[in-house]
Amino acid sequence: MKRLVLSCILLLGRYAVLPVVALAAGLLFIWLIALDDYTRIALITAPIMFCVVAAAVALALGILFVPARRERSNVLDEAMAPALWRIWQELDPAFAKPTRTLRFDAEFNASISEARGYAGIFRQHVTMTVGLPLLMILDERAIRATIAHEVAHAELRHITGAGNLFDFLRACENVLHYANPDRTITGRIAARLLRAVLGWVNREYLALSRQNELAADRRAAALLGPSEMARSLVLIAGGVARLRELVFSPLETDMLGAISLPATPLQRMSTHLVDIRDHDALTAAAAKTIEEESMEDPNSTHPPLRASLANLGCATLPAVDPIEAPAIERLLSPDAARDLSAQLDAEWRKLAQTRVRLGG
Repeated sequence: MKRLVLSCILLLGRYAVLPVVALAAGLLFIWLIALDDYTRIALITAPIMFCVVAAAVALALGILFVPARRERSNVLDEAMAPALWRIWQELDPAFAKPTRTLRFDAEFNASISEARGYAGIFRQHVTMTVGLPLLMILDERAIRATIAHEVAHAELRHITGAGNLFDFLRACENVLHYANPDRTITGRIAARLLRAVLGWVNREYLALSRQNELAADRRAAALLGPSEMARSLVLIAGGVARLRELVFSPLETDMLGAISLPATPLQRMSTHLVDIRDHDALTAAAAKTIEEESMEDPNSTHPPLRASLANLGCATLPAVDPIEAPAIERLLSPDAARDLSAQLDAEWRKLAQTRVRLGG
């Protein structure tokens, strides 16, 4: 039953609140009928009925006022990343430049999302975000496999479901703008109901998300080959472990009690780039990840590495080719690579400076 409800939400998005609105309308109709025959009972329940109707109206109006999700910062235009744009175009059969945006961030990750126009009824705009550390550490082959995986999410309409879920939750939250949970009984009840809905929807969606990751890997493997997808999974898993060991754990230590800002994550990555990309250390880190990870983390959106490799036909950790030249050298212009690194460093310093002040 829960999976059926989730499927309806992923299909209808913000419009999934309409059955609730219809239920409230039905209760109002019954109450109006009872007003003639059971006047005293109807008058006693009038305050409750008015709250229900007002909340339903807020839900209905919320369909029109869901905030836009399209990211407009850190955009990579074709002049900055011509090769990256070309790879996306080659792998995406539905590619149309006006409906595509390419972004960058500071994560060792890539993602893809979809946003629709007003009221969610106009054509979708797809945004792909590629982390600069991913380009610094991996090679073009691995980046191509990663982009194929993200394009597969779009082809399989996984990002449509994720966007619809976001719109549904935001439409529900509009009730809290009408009724403050700290000041009104209606808001307090709505907040508790929303919290309960969020709890089980999140659990169901996490399980579905893990299945979607496996499906996207299979679709991308059909295009590039299982070995290429398995290679990218191993390199990314090893890279995550090496970054945690060489960059982020030492950074956390340096931030404790710091009175001045330490080197930024990107600067540390550049310093340790040879060690992070070392093939033996990388594959050893991936093997250790398989040994230490649980069979399935219910709080994760991704399946364990073991399951992802088995999904591609690899019973054990496969032998993979070493990382070639960094993708950033081939996929970004030299000026763009330098400028983007400086921009992300400045953003990190701005956030870290606040933390240092609070710590001091």
